[in-house]
Formats: sequence, C-alpha cells, structure tokens
Amino acid sequence: MLWALLACLTWPADGQAQSPDVHGNLQTRSEALRAIPFRELTEASQAKLRPILERPSLYRRMPTQTVECDPDLHVFLIRYPEVIVNIWQMLEVTQVQVHRTGPFTFDATDGSGTKCQVELIYGRPDLHIFYATGYYEGPLFRTRMEGDCVIVLRSSYHQKNGRSQVTNSLDVFVRMDKVGADLLLKTLHPLMGRTADFNFVETAKFLGQVSQAAEKNGPAMERLAAQLENVDPPLRNLFARHTEIVYQRAILRQHGLAEPSAVPYQSRTDSAEDDRPIGNVRR
Repeated sequence: MLWALLACLTWPADGQAQSPDVHGNLQTRSEALRAIPFRELTEASQAKLRPILERPSLYRRMPTQTVECDPDLHVFLIRYPEVIVNIWQMLEVTQVQVHRTGPFTFDATDGSGTKCQVELIYGRPDLHIFYATGYYEGPLFRTRMEGDCVIVLRSSYHQKNGRSQVTNSLDVFVRMDKVGADLLLKTLHPLMGRTADFNFVETAKFLGQVSQAAEKNGPAMERLAAQLENVDPPLRNLFARHTEIVYQRAILRQHGLAEPSAVPYQSRTDSAEDDRPIGNVRR
C-alpha cells in the first residue's frame, strides 16, 4: 500500500503479527497538526500539504516506539532511507527499491504495485515532514489507485542508564483521488493499518539494531557501508563516518571520557549538488 510503504518502507512482514491498538481520533490528529510549523514553510509547500491535512481520506497514528539509537545516526537514517533499504536488499528480505532523485527527494517502489515520489518538506532532529504522491496498480484493486499523503514523524531524545534513546511518533494523512476510493480504502483500513503498524514497529527496531551494531563493531559497519551498491558513494562515506563516530562514542563512554562531536550539519541553503545535508530543512 502507498501509505504503508511511506510510513516505514515496507519491512518484510509475514502478515501474522498483531500490532498494538492505535487511536486515530480527533485529539491525536489535532496534536499532529499543531506540530507542523506552517509559518516556516514556503507557500508552495503549504499548498501541497494543506489539502491533504484538512480533508484526508484516512488518518492514522502508528504505535509510539522507543529504541536505543545514537541521535545523529537516527537523523541520518531517517533522511536517507535508501541506506536501510540497501541493507535489507543485502539480507534479501525486501523487494523495496529507493532511488535518490535529489538532496530532498527520492522515488520508491515496494515490488507489489506501489510507486511513489517522496519529498522531505521539513526536517529537524525532532520533526520530519514528508510529502508523497503516487499510485497502486495491482491485484488488490480493479483500477489504478492514485493518491498523496503527508507523513509527520516526531522524535524525542533522552538518556536512560547512560544510553541514548529515541522515541518516535508517526502520523499519516492519506488522500485518494478517485471517486469511491475513499470508501474502499476505509473498508480495508483495519487490515492495512495493522500491516503498517507492524512495519513501523519493526523498522524502528531495526534502526536501533543498526546503531547497536555500530557501537559493538564499528569497523564491520564501515565495511558494510562500502558494500552498499545502491547508495551513492558520497552517502556511503557519510554513513561510514556516522558509524565510526557511534563506535568512538561507545568506547569513550566505557572509559568515562567525553564523546566526539557529531558529523557537521549542513543547511539546505548551503548545500551544493553533491552535499548530503543532515541539518535543519525548510522547504
């Protein structure tokens, strides 16, 4: 499904897992809307988001997830999902493909009929807003289903027992184009929602596992980065640099020493064509 793919890049689920109950009510929806800094967005970006946010065909909040993860690595992996997808591809556990088309845009397919174009509209460590448009064409529906969506990911960072933790809350707003598609989508919502919830939970866990692997064996993760064939070389190098810093931080913590600084952030306005911005993004 379009929005399940966008929510969590379709982690390979077996369809049997049960996810926690999640409320997609007016209260959570209003809370998500209040988190969007409309005044900081361009008129063009607001024009993309508002029609979906104000009259969505479906709205859903995914189960809130807390994982142990290095904060800077977390932001990097959120901004560049092709890294995680390429790792899954190496493990042969996904059909998802992600193709970077610009510093803030990428195309994605799930291998089951969903194709979409995704844009990072706004980004800072505690808030990422994605806009996507695309379609599903497959056996589930008789006709091609087109739509767009807005994804609001809020993250909070804290320490517990000397360990960095990240708590993620994800809200998805979906709008379908075809007349009658809303009713069909709402009919299938329970099944789609459970799948998307499960995918989000498992993807969040996997981000934590990548961070923990970097802590325990940084050199191995740097070698893994060099093997990511579907990731641009500058991005592979930046991923390797992030894992190296995570590894260094873990060693220094063990000895009670100060941790190394994060990989320098780059703003959107300062980034050249080959730069990989991981600082604040406003579009």
